Amino acid sequence: MHPDTFARDARSAPRPSASIAPPEEHFRILVESVQDYAIFMLDVDGNVASWNIGAQKIKGYSAQEIIGRHFSTFYPPEDVANGKPADELVTAQRVGRVEDEGWRVRKDGTMFWANVVITAVYTTENGERKLCGYAKVTRDMTDRKRLRDLEAASHHMSAFLATLAHELRNPLAPVSNALSVMMLEPLVSPTLRQCRDMIDRQISHLTRLVDDLLDAGRITTGKIALRLAPTDLRDVVARSVETVRPYLTLRQQAIKVQAPEMAVIVNADMARLLQVTQNLLHNASKFSEHGGHITVTIAEESHAFATIRVTDDGCGIEADALESIFDLFVQADNRLERRESGLGIGLTLCRWLVEMHGGAISAASDGLGRGATLTVRLPLFVAQEAANDDARTGNARPGARADEGLVVLIVDDNGDSADSMAMVLRMKGHRVHVAYSGDQALAFAREAAHVDVALVDIAMPGADGFAVLRQLKALPALTRSLFAAMTGFGQQSDVLRSLDQGFDTHLTKPVQLPLIDALLQRASERRPAVGD
Repeated sequence: MHPDTFARDARSAPRPSASIAPPEEHFRILVESVQDYAIFMLDVDGNVASWNIGAQKIKGYSAQEIIGRHFSTFYPPEDVANGKPADELVTAQRVGRVEDEGWRVRKDGTMFWANVVITAVYTTENGERKLCGYAKVTRDMTDRKRLRDLEAASHHMSAFLATLAHELRNPLAPVSNALSVMMLEPLVSPTLRQCRDMIDRQISHLTRLVDDLLDAGRITTGKIALRLAPTDLRDVVARSVETVRPYLTLRQQAIKVQAPEMAVIVNADMARLLQVTQNLLHNASKFSEHGGHITVTIAEESHAFATIRVTDDGCGIEADALESIFDLFVQADNRLERRESGLGIGLTLCRWLVEMHGGAISAASDGLGRGATLTVRLPLFVAQEAANDDARTGNARPGARADEGLVVLIVDDNGDSADSMAMVLRMKGHRVHVAYSGDQALAFAREAAHVDVALVDIAMPGADGFAVLRQLKALPALTRSLFAAMTGFGQQSDVLRSLDQGFDTHLTKPVQLPLIDALLQRASERRPAVGD
């Protein structure tokens, strides 16, 4: 309502007692004292007619500076040129109110993201409804917009990383399979063996970078769920050391493990702790000289915590970088001449994963050239020894045809990926049929006597892997088959979708040989015994 109207109504109203302010005065005091919202009036031409404390705080003008000026002062020049302020008044007059979000300008020229509501205010004179101005409420939404933008950027980044991983894994798969074939060749010259081992190391490194990128996206969007179970840190360290030993041997680095005789049990996800420990060992190796020494120490502290300490005698860490090395995309050695490359993700993943376990990770160093120690600290877990599970021994049923090769169907429109996988399986003694489309797979399956394993790519033109799976399962030859989804998409949601759609397992390209071997072992155990 226009201030003159407020004043006129106040003069004509019965005067209350001196100790009680009129309701209009209560309302005026309330509006003027609000600090989180700019609440003010415009006259019929759009000029500022009143000003509260919130308006001064948000927009920067005092009442003396702004009253009488047109409200277009608060709009960016391009909005003024496009007639946006005038259009908003017209809309408010036509429909009663208008709400908008957009950039606005403060007195000092800085921009802020505002939520604005303009309401047309009417009065009645001589029985006629007459426009007397506009009530305008503005709220500074800059922080909320920044949060929305960050959430949107995180979503887009996660989607980008998933797509990137898929696109990188597709070409990685046939290269990795071809390398596996080379590994199985018995007669290889020393030169070829050296080249083969070099390719193996670089493919492993590239695959690890892709996995790190994906895990960064998964963790920031809350898509990693831990599968906790009593876990002996001695097993974690032993398996991690064996995994990185080829890298240590290449650099002629010695590693020493110091562990107690008794088990050191924590409640943890074994796979994720392996990832943490392997990252720490790779990091220690990478930043140590050839012939360097690495020590891994497992210990208990105060009967409450378990620790893994990885100590090297490498290049060390400057004091001011001890905390920042755990930040995303940061490396302690940012010099142009640094010898080791990387994305700066590994230690960040370690920190996130350790903190998800309720633990902490820290770094210590006496300075450049004096080595470093990274310490993982986790809560101890007191657990009873689990009962033996015969189903997990991996022994084939008596009478199973373990001496015969399995019948394997590979369905993949990527010819190199399918053919290279077929080569690996054939060299292991299995009978393999390759189909480059769902139609080819169905044609083979209708004529086959039986199929033990079906590896089905998901992203195929025409019918995707899920549609092919449903049709294959309906055929007699595949009623007892083991089905594996084979795809470049490897996020937790992708795995769950594959399992929900009926696949027995989900394999992310490039598929490592141990996973293939485990899959074939499962298929062997599912085959009917002789005479069944």
